[in-house]
Amino acid sequence: MAYEKIIIIGSDMYDLSKTDLENAFSCLERNDFVLGPAEDGGYYLLGMKKNKPEIFQNKKWGTKTVFSDTINDLKNEKVYLLPIKNDIDIYEDIEGLEIFKQYLK
Repeated sequence: MAYEKIIIIGSDMYDLSKTDLENAFSCLERNDFVLGPAEDGGYYLLGMKKNKPEIFQNKKWGTKTVFSDTINDLKNEKVYLLPIKNDIDIYEDIEGLEIFKQYLK
């Protein structure tokens, strides 16, 4: 089965909404790639209309260079950037957030 569009998301996004996903798919109507940068230098969402395997290769996953390395791989492509969001990697990523206070007592 062939797909026209695909989106991958991080499993550590506490505030990614249905509207965010719908917006990303909508942006793929006019762009070949959609990328949601994370505050830590990675990305929380990657959408694409065509296969470009190099965006997954030669990355130092889990580091602050993943987003910039990916953007470099897409420099000749039509890319839409979503707003920056925070993913959860360490305790400090959720420490001051109201939604998690009930779990941090």
